[in-house]
Amino acid sequence: MSKNITHEGVVVKIDRQDVHVLIVQHSACAGCHAKGACTASDSKDKIIVAKNRGEVFQIGERVLLVGSNSMAWSALTYAFILPLILSIALLFVLSGMVSEAMSCLCVLALLAIYYFVLFLFRNKLETKFVFYIEKQL
Repeated sequence: MSKNITHEGVVVKIDRQDVHVLIVQHSACAGCHAKGACTASDSKDKIIVAKNRGEVFQIGERVLLVGSNSMAWSALTYAFILPLILSIALLFVLSGMVSEAMSCLCVLALLAIYYFVLFLFRNKLETKFVFYIEKQL
């Protein structure tokens, strides 16, 4: 299994150590032969800020964004797995104490607080989730 995740993109802006790369994010079924007849296939343009490792890039140049596989698993854990575990745990704790409706409201409040805390720590998380840029061969 590969230890890096790569994505093709185009350089749109260059700062000191950061390079802004435009990528096209496709849905899982965008490669299907029937995508013209289906409304589920879509794509979005995203700009990703990547760290430059000392190479010289030009605006409009095709490049590869590189991120570690462990970074992807960490993002998955923070975004989905941890909130799911916390929600289920809170539901079990509250199930015998309060009504079902109140339990659901408490879980929604917990999720709102959890994602707000993630939002507050976004600058710290930015240093953990770093993409690097390489020239495309």
